[in-house]
Amino acid sequence: MKKAQVNAGIIHYRDMGRGQAIVFLHGTLSNGNTWRKVLPLLAERFRCVVPDLPLGGHSARLVPSADLSPKGIAVMLKEFLDSLELDKVILVGNDTGGAYAQVFATMYPGSLSRLVLCNTDAFEIFPPKAFALLQSGVKIPGFTWLMAQLFRYKSLLKTSLVLGLLSHRLTKDQLSDLYVRHFIRNSGVRADFVKVVKGWSPEYTLLAAKNLENFRQPVLILWGADDRKLFPLELGRRLHALFPNASFKLVPDSLTYVQEDQPETFAYELIHFCSSSAKQTDFA
Repeated sequence: MKKAQVNAGIIHYRDMGRGQAIVFLHGTLSNGNTWRKVLPLLAERFRCVVPDLPLGGHSARLVPSADLSPKGIAVMLKEFLDSLELDKVILVGNDTGGAYAQVFATMYPGSLSRLVLCNTDAFEIFPPKAFALLQSGVKIPGFTWLMAQLFRYKSLLKTSLVLGLLSHRLTKDQLSDLYVRHFIRNSGVRADFVKVVKGWSPEYTLLAAKNLENFRQPVLILWGADDRKLFPLELGRRLHALFPNASFKLVPDSLTYVQEDQPETFAYELIHFCSSSAKQTDFA
C-alpha cells in the first residue's frame, strides 16, 4: 500500500502495472481489495491505481473537517489524481463508487478518457432501498458502534441484511477480513462512514444524469445479471441510454460485485472496451 496526501488527509492506494492509467473506485464498507482478482489480469497492459475511499472499509480516519459529501469526495479524488500527476484516466466505478464516478465525470470531464460504470447507484437510487435505513440509523448515537459489534458475527455479514446481496462468491471470512475489520476496530473509520452516509442523496445522481447527457467520451456499462434487489438490470439500461457514446455488457452469474463473481469476464470486457470504440450492446 502506498500513501498520497490530499487536503482531507492520507489516501492509501495500490499502484501496479504500466501504461494507460485505470483508476478503480469501490463501494461502501469496501476498499481496494475488491479489485484484487482483476488487477493481475490487467497490470500487464495498464497502470492500475486503486485508492481506498473513506467509505467504511478504509484503514485510517481522514481529518475531522474533511468534506465527505459526493462533491467533496470528487474533489478529493481530483487532488489524489493530481498528486500522482495522472490525467486522462479511465475511471471505473462499482456500487457506491459508481455514484462518485458520475459526480466526478460531471465536475472534471476533461480528466477522463473513458468511463466504466458497473452495478451502481444512479438516477433516483442513491442509496438503494435495501440500505436506505442506514441514513436514519447513523443519526442515532452509538448506532455504528452497535453495527461494529454485530459485524463481529461473521455469519451475519453474508446475510441479505448486511453484505450478502453484493456477491455470490464472497465468503463470510472474506467479508470480515478484507472489508469490515477496520470498521469494527476503528471509531475514526466509523466517524467517516457516518459523514459519508449522511451525504447520500439522489439529488446528486439525478443532477449528474442530467449533465452526463453531454459526456462525449466512450462509456462502458458493465452489469451483473443476477443483481435484482440493489441495482436491477433496468437501471443499467437507463444508464446506457443516457450517454451518447456508450456500450453495454451483461455479465451472467454475478451480483453487484462483478469483479468478485466474474473477474475474468470483467477484465476481458474492460480490455476490449479500452482497445475499441464504444456503442456495442449485449443484453443477452
